[in-house]
Amino acid sequence: MKKFLLAAAFGATAIAAPAFAQDAPPQPPRPGGMAMLDRLDTNKDGVITRDEFSADVARRFAKLDADKDGKVSQAELQAASPGGMGARGMTGDMTLADMQARADKRFERLDTNHDGKIDQAERDAIRARMGNRQASPPGSSAND
Repeated sequence: MKKFLLAAAFGATAIAAPAFAQDAPPQPPRPGGMAMLDRLDTNKDGVITRDEFSADVARRFAKLDADKDGKVSQAELQAASPGGMGARGMTGDMTLADMQARADKRFERLDTNHDGKIDQAERDAIRARMGNRQASPPGSSAND
């Protein structure tokens, strides 16, 4: 009798398994991250140039500098992204030149073949790294 119940339970599981193997619905694009890379490619040619990258920094700076004093303060940054990570790594007021310098370093990191643009292969590598980071449990170290 026990063997029969065990076989029945196994059979029910095998029949139900395909229902659980269905693909999950596609996730909406996250703010920042990959949606940002798509937004940076303003001419939609599949390549992000340094000029496109820098233009986005200038646009974001203008939006963040609420009082138009040429600096983004910690308060302005937090007001633009309450509870977010917008203030990460910022100490004191930041000028457009400061933001451009940080963006230049980020661009250099992303442009792995150093040809002055972030092409589709580099974008795919970024997507893979971001996916690995999301799949890693908290406290583990995903490769960067």
